[in-house]
Amino acid sequence: LKGKIQGYLEAKNLKIKYPDSNFNSLDGLNFKIYPGELIAIVGPVGCGKTTLAKSLGRIIEIPDAQLFLDDIDVKTIKLSDLRKNISVVPQEAFLFTSTISENLSFGNPKAQMKKIQESASKASLIDDINNFPKRFRTIVGERGITLSGGQRQRTALGRALLVNSPIIVLDDALASVDNKTASMIIKEMKGQKNKTILMISHQLSVAATCDRVLVMDKGKIVQEGHHRELVKEDGIYKKLWERELATSKVKN
Repeated sequence: LKGKIQGYLEAKNLKIKYPDSNFNSLDGLNFKIYPGELIAIVGPVGCGKTTLAKSLGRIIEIPDAQLFLDDIDVKTIKLSDLRKNISVVPQEAFLFTSTISENLSFGNPKAQMKKIQESASKASLIDDINNFPKRFRTIVGERGITLSGGQRQRTALGRALLVNSPIIVLDDALASVDNKTASMIIKEMKGQKNKTILMISHQLSVAATCDRVLVMDKGKIVQEGHHRELVKEDGIYKKLWERELATSKVKN
């Protein structure tokens, strides 16, 4: 990869089938995502959202000439270069038995403390850290045992923000974070003009704040548009939205 990555992503009829499966997890997926966009990718369980996240970081094998970054076939990009430019934050991030500071700077071990603190702030983690007696020197136990689910997810997000990749893919990475904190994080991320952000989520309240929503079903994109438009269309998105509203009423 030469020069600065713009962050333009395109899928052309992307097909992915796991070796032990009888059907394609991604079955002719097409999209164009433009630099600086905040995109939500939603859909029912098993629609292929996580497979898409794994494809973007090439965590799984993908076919030639079906996924492109700035018009370059992702398969031709050196893996280390690709992962500098596309940070994938999974739902269950791996944390190490070391300090919070070291966990945050995992992708950029030479980062200065000021940068580490900034990324913790952007991930809405700074107040939690300041409440720990040892603050940034707090030891995160095996697999992040000393932290709550939401704190673990925000640590992983802070780590991705510190690497400063032009593209960030959040694979349900705010699932354990309450809605108020999630919307603060999204607002903070939207403020970063030069980032392309893909939020793969089952929380449609998150999708409502994004520039555009891509709705997946059975490995394809079946609807596309802004939340306001999609809730008026008869389709999967409207059904998912009504279900979310019904469950939030039950909770309240």
